[in-house]
Amino acid sequence: MSVPTLVLLLAGSAHAGEKPVLRVETWNVGLAHGFVDNASERLPHIVEAMQESSADVICLQEAWEPDDRRALRSAVENAYPYRHVTKVEQHKASTAPVCKKDDLFGEGKFVSCLTGECGNTSGDDKTDCIIEQCGPALEALKTAKPECANALMAQVGKSSVAALWNVVRPVRKTGLFAYGGSDGLMMMSRRPLENTRVVDFTDISTLNRRRALVADVPAGDTTITVACTHLTADLSALAPYPGPFDNWGPENRAQIDRLLDAVKGDQPTVVMGDFNCGIGDDTLHLAEELPSSCEAMEAGGFDDPTRTLWPGCTWCSDNTINAQGEGEHTNALIDHVYIRGLVPVAGGVTYMQTVPLKTRAGTAQSSLSDHYGYGMTVALPSN
Repeated sequence: MSVPTLVLLLAGSAHAGEKPVLRVETWNVGLAHGFVDNASERLPHIVEAMQESSADVICLQEAWEPDDRRALRSAVENAYPYRHVTKVEQHKASTAPVCKKDDLFGEGKFVSCLTGECGNTSGDDKTDCIIEQCGPALEALKTAKPECANALMAQVGKSSVAALWNVVRPVRKTGLFAYGGSDGLMMMSRRPLENTRVVDFTDISTLNRRRALVADVPAGDTTITVACTHLTADLSALAPYPGPFDNWGPENRAQIDRLLDAVKGDQPTVVMGDFNCGIGDDTLHLAEELPSSCEAMEAGGFDDPTRTLWPGCTWCSDNTINAQGEGEHTNALIDHVYIRGLVPVAGGVTYMQTVPLKTRAGTAQSSLSDHYGYGMTVALPSN
């Protein structure tokens, strides 16, 4: 029996008398090359784990690269012949070059600070140095040249030389989103996906393009609307915010509001994905993260059984990719399956197993992703 199925069975049933009509699963697979460790090495294990899923509809996040998407799709296409994805396309800066050398180099300028103050650091020490020593320079760049700051941050996964060249080259406009403008989303289904559509957050997205994939899924005599999304994270601890809002949090909330407007109505609906928000719970040792965004989803008519019935962390300190040492990491529930007009039957955290991973440093046990997944079985109300 697969780990995902086992966890769902152990989670128990909230409404045993209801007849299940749909099994859904959300998982941020963490294939962020250059940002989340060992993405290439983890991919075959992710594929193998997905092949054991019993879900009817799977919502994946952070499948950024076209090659990774093809590998995931081809590995499960017999079981999941229906899919909803968007074309990977970049959103370009308004001018070229988006940054001039004088914007980045010189006294009090960000790249000069980065090389001068933080050049001999790495890992968490480098992140801390950038925030503490070069944060004011990046904040000044954001104020003076917001497109330049945005484009520079979007060079995630590229070498320093390639990143600088991309933003100062005079003959081609620079992309404003990481990973070529990909939204990283894949919806795959055993059942037909009808009336597919996209809720676009491009104009209220910073660093990564954010969207929601929406489709209607047949369920007996009716259809269930299913949405798959990945919303802006609060990166305040990593870098100043270069976007159109005051900070990362208001951007996330704006995406929540647009999403709620797109799925309003009485139709039975599932909205799942990495929301990058969580309501704290001291008894479960769950930290809060942009809680007002999650509260807005519930105020908008959606129940959150991931929090109320079968809570657990999806961003967890026991995850080998996240482990930072005692006292340096807090558990959070930021991946959710919200439902409206449906009855939750069973649910629980999935993809918690570790696998042997071969890297240049040797072989060690690794989590599949920096996130665990979450699965849920739902039913239509009996009355």
